[in-house]
Amino acid sequence: MESDFNNVQVYNDTLPRVETLDFQPLEQKYLSVLIIGRVLYFLITSGILLTLYITAPFPYPQEALYGVIALFVIHIIWSFVSTIKGYRYKSYALRQKDIVYKSGWLWKNMTTAPFNRVQHVRIDQGPVERYFNLSKLKVFTAGGSTSDMTIPGLSPEDSNRLKEYIVTQSHSDEEE
Repeated sequence: MESDFNNVQVYNDTLPRVETLDFQPLEQKYLSVLIIGRVLYFLITSGILLTLYITAPFPYPQEALYGVIALFVIHIIWSFVSTIKGYRYKSYALRQKDIVYKSGWLWKNMTTAPFNRVQHVRIDQGPVERYFNLSKLKVFTAGGSTSDMTIPGLSPEDSNRLKEYIVTQSHSDEEE
């Protein structure tokens, strides 16, 4: 009795390489959005720390205060360096059946959202992004929050085109 079931083995060396994809960089203006976010964060944090210093006595030696300030300055420098460097590693690639987003220069992350798993797609725009005429594309999949994807730093036109393409492809996959 012969079966119609066929499950041919696939070898790793025959798989397509994701490194060969033509990844699209994010808009250059998005780096400004990231830097403004960092500046706002550190202004608020500095204000809180300064308020605490003024209102509460510092019961430790003056040298300890200098150490705290030095650590805070190092944290600020590291944060800006990692933000600027990390921006260069954020990009996306659109394929016929999925979209891929990669990020990270120390901890690399690559997420692929197959269109047949897409539940819905949303475009968001915060106040700073709106000022720079940028938006972010959010792709929600059936795999749960770990497989959802957010691609920031896109022009609204690109976001809309990507959204339309993804929705069209996910509906055509459902019909097949």
